[in-house]
Amino acid sequence: MNAFVELPTASLVERMSNDEYHACPEFSSSQLKDMNRSAAHFYVNSITKEAKKEASTAMNFGTLVHTMFLEPEQFENEFVIAPKFDRRTKVGKEEAAAWEQANEGKMLVSEEDVENASRMSENLRSLSIYKAMQDNYGMAEASFFFTDPVFGLNLRIRPDWHIAPCKAFPNGLIIDLKTTDDARPMAFSRTCANFSYDLSASMYREGFQAYYQTEDKPPFIFLVSERNTPFNVKQYKASDLFLSVGNARYNRSKELLAESLLMGEWDGYSKDLEEIYLPSYMTKQALEHDFN
Repeated sequence: MNAFVELPTASLVERMSNDEYHACPEFSSSQLKDMNRSAAHFYVNSITKEAKKEASTAMNFGTLVHTMFLEPEQFENEFVIAPKFDRRTKVGKEEAAAWEQANEGKMLVSEEDVENASRMSENLRSLSIYKAMQDNYGMAEASFFFTDPVFGLNLRIRPDWHIAPCKAFPNGLIIDLKTTDDARPMAFSRTCANFSYDLSASMYREGFQAYYQTEDKPPFIFLVSERNTPFNVKQYKASDLFLSVGNARYNRSKELLAESLLMGEWDGYSKDLEEIYLPSYMTKQALEHDFN
């Protein structure tokens, strides 16, 4: 009798809310980044959940830019500009309380935030990749669910925008929108390293290929806008070396997570005495200038 092995499947869900997505039990790239730092970080963030993560002002503004650039029709459903109330008076307090109740669940933004996000979105639309987004079928914030074939981990990803496989992009295309203080190549590459964007890119490409069953994994594009005036923008394609490093770190994070789940051990950093070095770019810079 022949034995059949059921291969892991992948799925895509459109229009899943952020709250629904983040409540899903599958592991996300943020959780694998925690694992890449230490198993102890994963444990307090994802198991005991004792490390409460409050959304920062920069994160909220980034979400606003995402919406205004990728899904402007959703602005009124997700954001609200707060009017000014005189909370020193009883009437003002009552008006403020009623307004807050009526707009519960929406993200509070200022008129300045909206104006700045609008300018950033306009600049982003001047990039050549934006035309590709308009000319080819794609979607914003689609949720992918897939199973890692090596360790059997159930995973999830949520690309900012992706173009489905088509004539122009046979393997599809993933687009990641980032806001930053400095979009120049050297500065943004450091940001990529600091926030493990390489790991995320590798995970997103794997989940995309698992669902669409493309011959190769899709290219990965960063659209980057500076947060401050004049809101300069850049577009970058993740290089082969960038993705190779990301693959190594992604695979290592999955391996460590599978091992920790199996053993029930969540170690922190090594307690060995180690030498510390300056970043290689600083060493190179010092050598080129004779340490002056």
